[in-house]
Amino acid sequence: MLRQHELNDIINSCKSNNAKAQERLYKHYFALMYSICKRFSENQQTVISLVNEGFLKVFRNIQHFDTGKGNFESWAKKIITNTAIDHARSQNKNRLVELEEDNVRDTALSVSARNSNHIEEEVLYLIKKMGPVTQRVFSLHVFEGFSHKEIAQILGMAESTSRWHVSEARKNLRQQAHKIY
Repeated sequence: MLRQHELNDIINSCKSNNAKAQERLYKHYFALMYSICKRFSENQQTVISLVNEGFLKVFRNIQHFDTGKGNFESWAKKIITNTAIDHARSQNKNRLVELEEDNVRDTALSVSARNSNHIEEEVLYLIKKMGPVTQRVFSLHVFEGFSHKEIAQILGMAESTSRWHVSEARKNLRQQAHKIY
């Protein structure tokens, strides 16, 4: 894990197009960015291509990132996620990619380590049963931390539609949880 001052030094070196700093930043964040892109494609080569394309955008725009004002990881995750979403849109504009259960499990585990594996598996199973648009909106909002405004822009829908999908997903999860427990 990099300390904040180390990360700031690397970012500043990347702003000067320092290849070693870029490589270090890439290697440090690769696994996280790979897990994000994996939600958008099952093909490993495509996932790696998305990570690389996303990092290229990060490095092209890093001079706009202010180390004193923002969180680099969140900034980079947003760029990587938008790159993956753009790819998914370009592959099929009318079809949203379904979340893979394993990828959701990884995210859910990091979100709440207190839950037992059994409960997590049940919740993930219930999420998988939702429609693809509801899955995508719910994932972007709950697991990725995007606002409804951002989701609306990313997916080309109204903010109210994003809110509705999250509300429906939560309502569905509550109803299913009451049936199980």
